[in-house]
Amino acid sequence: MNIGERLHQVRNLHGLTQEQMVAGIISKSQYWRIEKESNAIRASSLIKILNQNKISVLKFFKDVDDSGIKRRELQDLITNAYFARDHKKLEEIKRQSTSSQINRLLDWLLAELKGKSQDFPDKDKRKLRYNVWQVERWNDDILWFFFHTLYLYKYSNLEEIINGLISKFTKNEKIEDRQLQLIASIAVRYLNICYKQNNRYEAKKVIRFLQKIPNKIEFGLAKMISDYYEALLDKKKADAEEILDLIKACGYENYLSLN
Repeated sequence: MNIGERLHQVRNLHGLTQEQMVAGIISKSQYWRIEKESNAIRASSLIKILNQNKISVLKFFKDVDDSGIKRRELQDLITNAYFARDHKKLEEIKRQSTSSQINRLLDWLLAELKGKSQDFPDKDKRKLRYNVWQVERWNDDILWFFFHTLYLYKYSNLEEIINGLISKFTKNEKIEDRQLQLIASIAVRYLNICYKQNNRYEAKKVIRFLQKIPNKIEFGLAKMISDYYEALLDKKKADAEEILDLIKACGYENYLSLN
């Protein structure tokens, strides 16, 4: 991971726009080029940006090389705890986290699990949505974040975002399995919403996308859930019940109840 990628990652984790990140230090256009790896950044400017946003300089550089693995481990830990409905684990992660954006997300997930999402502060909902609306390029971090905040969006907005997302990555033949797995997970959650909205056309479109992804073990759950909803839409009750029994037998029942 290079400096531009690390800056982009840290900025998103703190829920900052490019303007907020570099206010009074360098121009937004200059910073944009740094994140895009078109320009280098002076050491003095980098230190000022980190200090201004209360980001540890030592931690920033320490994590340049190994943050990808650590970040993924944290994301998987949060996702697994969420689907296991493990409140205590999520609260433990929050106590150890130093990221305000991750902590805000954890508060949202805990509110969801406790059935208190309606009581979640509107200002925090806006901040969580804001993180995704400001996206200039979809990477693993943003895909994972969007997956967990998907229910914060209006259905009409979701349709636009997810159709664009699926279209973009469908055309990309070099997409990595990690990204495709996240997109498939997002598509499954959206499929559930389409089904509840009785939008058969949109649901079928998502199902076709999920059916086209590679037949690899890491995509097995998404494909299984896709088949389940297709059976429901086609009024094939026996097939739906058979698939549901298989999902339960695999220990994935919560992936349906939390979708």
